[in-house]
Amino acid sequence: MKFNKIELEVKNALSSLPIKKRGILYIAGNIFNFGLKKNEVHLFCNNLLKYAQKKIGSSGGIIVPTATLNLIKSKKIFDKKKTQSFTMGVFSEFIRKHKKSSRSDHPLWSFSGIGKNVKKVLHKVSYSAYGEESVFERLLNFKTYFICLGEPNTAIGMIHYVENLIGVPYRYNKEFYIKVKSKNRTIFKYTLLGVRFKSKNMIGDGNKEITNQLKKMGTFKCVRLRKGVIYFCEYKKIIKNLKIIFRKNPRIWLKNKNQKQQTYYKD
Repeated sequence: MKFNKIELEVKNALSSLPIKKRGILYIAGNIFNFGLKKNEVHLFCNNLLKYAQKKIGSSGGIIVPTATLNLIKSKKIFDKKKTQSFTMGVFSEFIRKHKKSSRSDHPLWSFSGIGKNVKKVLHKVSYSAYGEESVFERLLNFKTYFICLGEPNTAIGMIHYVENLIGVPYRYNKEFYIKVKSKNRTIFKYTLLGVRFKSKNMIGDGNKEITNQLKKMGTFKCVRLRKGVIYFCEYKKIIKNLKIIFRKNPRIWLKNKNQKQQTYYKD
């Protein structure tokens, strides 16, 4: 069988990952981290899906983040069949638009996916983006693997699940009522989202220290792909290690790791 260059590169990268059949792949990140040209994008996405499906088999599933946090400050209506994800990456949009794709109905933090187990993860999720019965929690009930396309610091959304679970001083749960298309009418849907306090005195480090700690703990298997790196791990492992990190220092996301809450938030 003859392979084109991109197909062979993707095939070789995924073949080196210890993925078991019937698993779920949670894939996030930006494929442009690999130095792709515009005319290579669609071929890359097709082959990433093709060989990911071969790894997990017909009983597995693939899930990607398709969040729409931009709707918070917008009058737009969330339609889970049509609303584009916001800054979630090209591959996320590729999966969202796939004819066999399903999508969860949280209007701010949705996920889309393909495969046998996917609907069990995405159906009737919690109103809380990071709480009990959220997608982030449900993924723990399956043999889930995390594949990050490029450096993890901008793609590890499960950080917010652990922040909510352990408790951090710089975030709180905020209520939103988002316009949602429901059948043939528009309703306001109640949601909860963990957000940071607004303060010029509170500066984060962009998840850099958290990512460094995860790497030092041996969380990831790394596979080179063109100009970038694929970071791979079991989902339960990254959740476990994030819990350890946040329990050790709940302020680790802050640039000043010793900064007290009273310096950026007052009753």
